[in-house]
Amino acid sequence: MFTTKLIISLLAVSILYGCSSSDQSGTTENLKKNSIASTQRCVSLDTRNNPDKAFNYCKASAETGNRYAQILLASMYFQGNGTPQDYKQAAYWLQKVAEHGDVNAQALLGSMYYEGKGVTQSNQQASFWFQKAARQISLNPMVLVGAMYFEGQWVYQSYQQAAYWYRNAAEQGDDNAQFRLGTMYYQGQGFTQDFVQAADWYLKSATQGNSNAQAFLGGMYFEGLGVRQDLKQAYAWLSVAAKNNQDAIKSRDSIASQLSDTDLFEAQILATEYLNKYALK
Repeated sequence: MFTTKLIISLLAVSILYGCSSSDQSGTTENLKKNSIASTQRCVSLDTRNNPDKAFNYCKASAETGNRYAQILLASMYFQGNGTPQDYKQAAYWLQKVAEHGDVNAQALLGSMYYEGKGVTQSNQQASFWFQKAARQISLNPMVLVGAMYFEGQWVYQSYQQAAYWYRNAAEQGDDNAQFRLGTMYYQGQGFTQDFVQAADWYLKSATQGNSNAQAFLGGMYFEGLGVRQDLKQAYAWLSVAAKNNQDAIKSRDSIASQLSDTDLFEAQILATEYLNKYALK
């Protein structure tokens, strides 16, 4: 999430201007006077996973307007790393970054307004920030928030929270969220493993043209996981997936070799029907 190029640039600047031992200690005001040194120490300590020592440097740098330090500081407050967890402070610093157009900050800030986490709950503000993020990316902002929780980027890692945000988007009809939610049920991440639920969400996604969901659903029909085993259904879904997913071709052809001539003919008719209905246009 944080680019290597940015880190290297910050380190290079601090080396150019120097960083004495006196720059690395003292009050917040003293640290703010040498913002370059504070930024360098903030980044250096954070990348070495030392948030307790990084916090004061990041705070000083953030208060001088460094947006990268503001991101780190917001994340520290959100997760309770290097400082007690404080959602109000997290929202405060996220808003500063979001106002400068950072799509991740906009999506996460929208989620905080949606839940009333660190801010007064406001559907209007949640919608405002989600729409800001949506103008920059094709991904549903709720899916983006779910992915943050799934990976533990900017926020604490939580499959339960990831599933919560994926479900919100999935129930609004987002095929990407439906596929991700199905995969969490398939893997047993945040839920007890449930192949029936996985197949159900894959089907919802597949019928909207999501080739990954189509391939996974075809595999489930082949294995008989969450659905009654049906090689013709497996062949049909993998045929649709193969339009945009090259990996599906080999699996489809393998299934074809296991079908009788009559069953293969019927499977091909079904595949043609599905291609007309569900192939991504």
